[in-house]
Amino acid sequence: MADSTRLLCLKSAVFILNILFCIFFRPDSTSADSEVLEEYSLSDVTRTVNERCILLALRPSKGDDNLVSILRKLSRAFKNENRAKVGVLKQTDVSLISWEQLKGQDMVEQDDLAFFPRKMEDRSCLLKPSWEKPPKAQPYLGPRTVQELLAFMNKNCQTLRQMDGSLSPAGFAKDKILENLFRVHSSQDPSQLGSNSGPINIASECERIPMPSKQQFFQEYFLRAKPVVITGALNNWPAMKKWTSEFLATKFGSKMVRVAFAPYGEYEGCEKAENFDDFKEFTFPDAVKSQLQFPDLVVVRPAFREIPFSTFMEILQSSNNSDISAYLEYSSIPSLLPELELDIKEMPFVTGELKRRHLNIWLSNGNTLGKLHFDPFDNFLCQISGTKELFIYEPHENTKLYEAHIQEASLDYNPVTKKFRRKKLLESTSMVMSPVDILKPNYDRFPKFKEARALNCTINEGDVLFMPSFWWHEVQSYPSKQEQRNVAVNFWYEPFLTKEFPCATCTMNVNPFYHHILES
Repeated sequence: MADSTRLLCLKSAVFILNILFCIFFRPDSTSADSEVLEEYSLSDVTRTVNERCILLALRPSKGDDNLVSILRKLSRAFKNENRAKVGVLKQTDVSLISWEQLKGQDMVEQDDLAFFPRKMEDRSCLLKPSWEKPPKAQPYLGPRTVQELLAFMNKNCQTLRQMDGSLSPAGFAKDKILENLFRVHSSQDPSQLGSNSGPINIASECERIPMPSKQQFFQEYFLRAKPVVITGALNNWPAMKKWTSEFLATKFGSKMVRVAFAPYGEYEGCEKAENFDDFKEFTFPDAVKSQLQFPDLVVVRPAFREIPFSTFMEILQSSNNSDISAYLEYSSIPSLLPELELDIKEMPFVTGELKRRHLNIWLSNGNTLGKLHFDPFDNFLCQISGTKELFIYEPHENTKLYEAHIQEASLDYNPVTKKFRRKKLLESTSMVMSPVDILKPNYDRFPKFKEARALNCTINEGDVLFMPSFWWHEVQSYPSKQEQRNVAVNFWYEPFLTKEFPCATCTMNVNPFYHHILES
């Protein structure tokens, strides 16, 4: 009886061990090789590419078994990724694919792998087609290995995944950066903002530092998107002493330049559309006007005139006691005044690290006000003559600054009568201007602006302001004591952080152009 009981217990133990073995050591039904590839129709693709990219197999039943296995592993790698998917195209739709011809490649009529990139919304255009056609597919012509396809997807879908589905070290680095972006904090009671503190709630001033090392700049400021004023940064620039008004007028006197004219030195503020001459006759397409959040407002663009540089300098010298302002703004040094580039230097801690997109000169009588806006570039604003007082606002929660499309309008200036008129409304919109007048805010219309906190980032001669991309800024210029003028140059770089715009609720993300920084 004891032996029978012992045998029964042994059989029971074996049975239990078999069950445990099946549970813990059986082939995983969710493993990469058994991953079920999701099937998509072209209609599914049309909808899906609004949010993510897709890599699809076209003939999995007839294709290489090894390729199917690779795609299953790839599918698992992107299972928890909201930017990319891997699947199979419905067989009845394969012949309906429209192929995109890749630059430098022969036209491909059909292949066994089709890549559909994410469709980026064209936020610059308010006129959109009323129908959507299936997106064009790109043939995948690269090596058919797991690692090559993973690298292809990460690059083209702007993802940072590893084969096991986890984030790569660069992905973790990106998340850490986005979690630690600089924010403007204020100790004031939110209920008092915009009242006791005046129209601009100044939380604090920009930090001011001497010339930093590369490591200090990138770790403490650049990777945190933190504005900072670098004092004495231009001490070795020849431009600081060389660029007198006499030198500039003599050197470039006959050069034709495009000069902006505006009354009282105010540039590109918002005002009522009804103030313009053609208001009653002008019509916007209903499809556009219905999307404007502020259809009664316009961004007022200055009047422009092509005049000799010497004439411009004469106007500067005679306009300090006048309501007429002339401004050489957004003017490309390499294109317009290339000789001046020899007298200035890129900040040494970014040389070889950032991609320069623009280099501009800004020259006025020193009594100009650039109204609240943002630029989609990392900016190094270098003050050569005079002072600039900047009130800047962080690019987060842009509902407080009311980011939106705003119709544009243009001024006209008569140099004989020296009179301005509000000439015409334009069939274009601004995407980077705020409708809020921060000096005289209308809190009834823009109540959220009460919550916006500004940094005062004043720069004097020899100072450089690092202002990260998409930071809102209003700039009041003042003339130098030696000469009645204000001179600055700015370096605009490919932004490290970027976002879709105009979109008040869109968040910042690391620019794929700089993913290599995350890997270093």
